[in-house]
Amino acid sequence: MRHPIAKIATLALIAPLAGATLLAAAPAGATTTTSAAKASDPFSVFKISNVKYTKKAKPGGWVKYSFTATNTGPYDADYYWIGGTLPKGVDTKKKLYWNGPKGTECDWEGREFWCWSPSVLEVDDSDWLSIQFRLKKTARGPQVGEIGTISFDVPHGAEDLDKRRLKELGIKGWIFSKKVKTAVVR
Repeated sequence: MRHPIAKIATLALIAPLAGATLLAAAPAGATTTTSAAKASDPFSVFKISNVKYTKKAKPGGWVKYSFTATNTGPYDADYYWIGGTLPKGVDTKKKLYWNGPKGTECDWEGREFWCWSPSVLEVDDSDWLSIQFRLKKTARGPQVGEIGTISFDVPHGAEDLDKRRLKELGIKGWIFSKKVKTAVVR
């Protein structure tokens, strides 16, 4: 069973996507071709592709991000979130519009947005997300956001444990992301 973002948002806040590194270093190349994965490798490696975003926007204008996250394995992903961090110039008082696969739910707090699906993402399957938001009327310069996924290596039976217990057990989290940059033009 998937949990609302509120239950694990604190885990995600340990290393927010804006300028953060991985919670535990992801392997270079991010693809696993051997059948036996090392203990330090993530359960599910994600490839972020089909990244489309607004290149230029006026202050107070709309910006749109859309991308696809593909689980390249070696295992199915059942504890992952797709989303990212919006740029500093986002107007958090305005509405944020999103679109994803059927059954996807999202949560938005501050500059971070995270969405989750009720289903398990099998190896070589993809999840997608499209998000649209407004910039502040005072926004200037390059507006840099980051989009991608957060995946946790939670073993079966540990889905209902709280943050402290997961930390005691040494549950690892992985971030796979790409930066997107929108120039504010006058």
